[in-house]
Amino acid sequence: MDEHERLKQLLLGEELAELQAQQRRVAALETGAAALPAQLPELLQQGQRGEGRARLAQALAVPVADALGTAVQQQRQSIVDALFPVIGPAIRKAIAESLRDFTDTFNRALESSFTLHGLRWRLESWRTGLPYAEVVLRHTLRFRLDHLFLIERDSGLVLMRESAADLAELDADAIAGMLTAIGDFVRDSVSADGDSTLDSASVGEHLVWVLQGPRANLAAFLRGVPPPVLRNELRRRLELIHAELEDPQLALQADAPQVAAAVQRNLRLDHIEASLRAEAVQQRASPRRWPLLLVLLAAWAALAWWGWGEWQWRARMGEAERLLQAWPGLHVDGIAHERGKRLRVRGLIDADAQPPRAALEALLPDGVALELDLRGYVSGDDAVVLQRARRQLQPPPTVRLKVQSGQLQLHGDAPADWVGQAVRQAGWIAGVQRVDAAGLRAQDDAQAPLRAEWDQLLAALPQQRVHFVRDLELRDAEELRALLATAARLRELGTALHRPLHLLCRGHNDEPGSNATNLDLRARRARWLCEELARAGFAADTLRAAPGAPDPNLPTIDARAATLRPDTAAAEEE
Repeated sequence: MDEHERLKQLLLGEELAELQAQQRRVAALETGAAALPAQLPELLQQGQRGEGRARLAQALAVPVADALGTAVQQQRQSIVDALFPVIGPAIRKAIAESLRDFTDTFNRALESSFTLHGLRWRLESWRTGLPYAEVVLRHTLRFRLDHLFLIERDSGLVLMRESAADLAELDADAIAGMLTAIGDFVRDSVSADGDSTLDSASVGEHLVWVLQGPRANLAAFLRGVPPPVLRNELRRRLELIHAELEDPQLALQADAPQVAAAVQRNLRLDHIEASLRAEAVQQRASPRRWPLLLVLLAAWAALAWWGWGEWQWRARMGEAERLLQAWPGLHVDGIAHERGKRLRVRGLIDADAQPPRAALEALLPDGVALELDLRGYVSGDDAVVLQRARRQLQPPPTVRLKVQSGQLQLHGDAPADWVGQAVRQAGWIAGVQRVDAAGLRAQDDAQAPLRAEWDQLLAALPQQRVHFVRDLELRDAEELRALLATAARLRELGTALHRPLHLLCRGHNDEPGSNATNLDLRARRARWLCEELARAGFAADTLRAAPGAPDPNLPTIDARAATLRPDTAAAEEE
């Protein structure tokens, strides 16, 4: 060894030895860590033996929970894929069972809705105030009382147990211990005031009712959907048992004769079921009949109201159809209607005919839409031909036109030039088959001023109005005197010109009011004006009161008034 090595040994000998020892320990640890995966299963098996099992579970609880939480956050899809084969079928099975139960219940409710049972259940729902679905469930879902346990309140000992004949008896002591423990937990831990008790719980397929008593509790194991009356019946029987065992010195023991006798009298399953059946029969035997009578009365009233409305509508439609069939210049192809909503008329109408809209709207109830689908054509009706002749010939007021079976008749005095032109043009009017002008005379020029005044007054007469404040109350009496003066002057001129004067009295109204009210009001105002003219000296046979129905050949006036106009129809008849 050279001096350099000897010097290094002298100076760093201890440190080098310790460094080599540390290297050997690190190599040993690395060797042990490399062999740990192979040894871990055996070590875990050894840790689960004896007391080490609890220590191992406690040691792994926190890291495994943390690792699982981290894995769920970071590798959620992997965990979902791993659990899918297990969770998927379980979820589908639970959903399928729930849907099957819901479908069965819904089908029973739907099938019963249109049967006598369904109607009876609806009446029961209305009479009792319960929802219809709850009534259906009460009648369609069955229940069964499987087990009864009478348990001493303080000690938790079973005083009585009874099960259905076809069921195996349960471990009464285990059941009593379970219910007592749960009741104590609810009373001590869950309840805020310590007074709450366990009333019901679900144990497997059973619904458990726990009825509390001063000295004993009653636990009932049921299946299905029990009616509320069952709880009342069990509570009543528990009260009867306490009434028989009210002696505080009497020890509650299962083998005590008095306890056994009280239980035998009140807690027999067959006795409870018989009481429920008897109560159901009694309820069915004495139903309340006034709801049924009320329903029948309401149904009869609704049917009568519907029938009355249908009869009125059909009567109006019949009247409208007759009106349209008799309407001059209108050919009806079809009538369609929907009660209380609309009336649609299809057909043909002459251009010289009055549209039937106003007359139809007077017949229809308020709110009914009127649709007129009318196309043009040339009508040969006498009334339309007469209107066409008046439009084309433009006769003076002294000439009367009349059409009868296609023959146009002209009567009266007119200027000579008009007479010649009218005779030439009359034969070319559509619908006119023959012309009779024998009653047409040329006027004498000496009476021209009288004829001019006559024409002027006749043209101005329909513009004069007598207004009303309401009903038949006059707004201004001066309007009536002016109208009577005009009528009297026309009568004088008619006498001088040898022209008959026939007057038509018409009544009018404004918009407010129903159709029936306005129809009557127009007729009364027309009759009132005719009566005023008769008192002024006019002959009754020269006056005519127009009916309240609108005239398609005359304009409609929207005002509270009465008017006069020449009665051309009466003049033509004369």
